[in-house]
Amino acid sequence: MTSFLFSKLEKSKKNWNYREGLIKINSWTMLRKLLNRLFMTSGNKVIVIAGTTGVGKSQLSIELASRFNGEVINSDSMQVYKKIPIITNKHPLEERNRISHHVMNHVDWTEEYYLHRFEKECFAAIDDIHSRGKTPIIVGGTHYYLQVLLNKHMTSEKRALTDEQKNILFSNNPEMVYKTLKDHDPVIASKFHPNDTRRVQRMLEIYYETGKRPSELYSKQSTQLRYDTLFLWLHSDYQPLESRLDERVDNMLGSGGLEEIEELYRFYKDNKYSLTQCENGVWQVIGFKEFLPWLEKEQNITLEQCTERMKIRTRQYAKKQVKWIKKMLVPDVKGNIYMLDASDLTQWNLLVADRAKKITEEFIHDREMTYDFAPERLKTLLVSRDIPVRKPDDWKQFSCSICLDQKGKNLIIIGEKNWNIHLRSKRHKSNLTKGLRKLQFEKWKADQREKHVICD
Repeated sequence: MTSFLFSKLEKSKKNWNYREGLIKINSWTMLRKLLNRLFMTSGNKVIVIAGTTGVGKSQLSIELASRFNGEVINSDSMQVYKKIPIITNKHPLEERNRISHHVMNHVDWTEEYYLHRFEKECFAAIDDIHSRGKTPIIVGGTHYYLQVLLNKHMTSEKRALTDEQKNILFSNNPEMVYKTLKDHDPVIASKFHPNDTRRVQRMLEIYYETGKRPSELYSKQSTQLRYDTLFLWLHSDYQPLESRLDERVDNMLGSGGLEEIEELYRFYKDNKYSLTQCENGVWQVIGFKEFLPWLEKEQNITLEQCTERMKIRTRQYAKKQVKWIKKMLVPDVKGNIYMLDASDLTQWNLLVADRAKKITEEFIHDREMTYDFAPERLKTLLVSRDIPVRKPDDWKQFSCSICLDQKGKNLIIIGEKNWNIHLRSKRHKSNLTKGLRKLQFEKWKADQREKHVICD
């Protein structure tokens, strides 16, 4: 339909004579742009905006959705939960420019949200948006959700869980869940830290649902894209980002975020939850666990200390997100991701918005992609596209009897490279020295006892 109308317009344009001048030409141009917008179809196209927390992903998604007839699909694991819009960083309604948002604000606080549920809801939203001739724009900070676009999941018939399996799976006993997974699939268990409760639980759930070891199913994975996808990576240098993140935490707490944390706490107490609950569901939101000691009125805990803890965890999360993008997403998409430099917000229009719109314009209209994947100064961040496949030994699990974790148990290290780094760390050397001194002291005490026995 669109091509037919455009061909008619082209013929009409050729018949225009020079006397009609620029007014007619400009009218034709405006009409063409209008038709382009009215009949723009995304086909099988999807746009993904990746990046750290606080870098401007939501703002960019609104700008692109407004320009390219799009709708937003949330891929942030905390923004799926109802209410608490401030501490989960949901983009304010008044700033969404009437752009529809999907997979957001619909999960109860009592529920756990898993990858497979996101997969189902995300694909339903994509199909719905495509059916209305619009472009889905996926944006959020939970980047491992993007695996669903890469077919990085296991296809197998599912079966209902037994009561016994449910009791183990939802026991809120991470140790039992990990031990059960290790009994059934020691290979996949070795790839996860015992404290990585969500992923360990998901692996055991896959085993229960399919009757097959996840390690065997993963070996048959493919990484082909389900859709024609444009990946954009909104990036900021760490120093300016750190300042923005600290400022954002202050703004959140001063504009209702603390009240939301208190609301969560009342629900937490009413349902008699414990600290272990903070490893699951909405309770993982940055802010709740950090303020819990203050809410519990622990001694010598101040509001300022909790605020600082929230800032530290936010900065740590941002670093973790960058690491995931570089080590997982970039290799998975073979480096085909366009970087946008959001380090200097005074240059947003030039370095982010304009560049993103020009790249998206070529993508939407199936033109040759003419832009570099990254500005010159950021190109080194894409070298991870050549990262080799991790060797089996790199998944090996090591236990350090010298250093203990927060629960007082032997520290678990995943991967030989990480193990060697740990052995050279100040923490390990310090604990080793303390251990040696303790052994020497125990030997001295034993010698003293032996002397007393001889004297007697």
